[in-house]
Amino acid sequence: MRIQDKTATSLTLVDTQQDKKLGLTLAGMFIAGASLVMAWEGFYEVLLPGAVLVVAMAVYWRLSKMRSVLVLDKAANTVTLTVESRKGSEDWTWKLSEVETAAIGTVGAQGTDSGRARPSLIMKDGTVVPMRPYHAAGGQSWQAVAAVRLFLGQRLDDAPVGWLQPEAFDRFFADEMARLYKKP
Repeated sequence: MRIQDKTATSLTLVDTQQDKKLGLTLAGMFIAGASLVMAWEGFYEVLLPGAVLVVAMAVYWRLSKMRSVLVLDKAANTVTLTVESRKGSEDWTWKLSEVETAAIGTVGAQGTDSGRARPSLIMKDGTVVPMRPYHAAGGQSWQAVAAVRLFLGQRLDDAPVGWLQPEAFDRFFADEMARLYKKP
């Protein structure tokens, strides 16, 4: 998730699954290139399977792409998650005052560790609420958690190296970083 907008009273995070798009694009380019090289060498039979794989990846991207928008609004005391997919648009709303913090979770649908990072809101009653309904690249998850924590006025003492994109956090969270991390 990337920071789309931040004011003193609201934070908007957006995820358009660019990591999946990049991966599929690179894989498609590799398959197309390998198929063309093989055809150049006289193995024309690989052109059809290569083309079918590239088309299948393009269709998969079109059918599976999602867009998530998470809005934290202090003035309205709400957290709204909107997910747009081929199934339409779905909205979930929670009270911001019920949010304790944000954390990285790796628990899968069956309750076991999936090994894949997903940013989650931790509610005051202990409920874990995913910030998006799908797993994605770890760096995006860490940045979403860092943005929510800073927006809530919390420190990032347990942040792993590389958690923050300097440009985005310098621009959107300069005041919070200066206030929370004063030099002694």
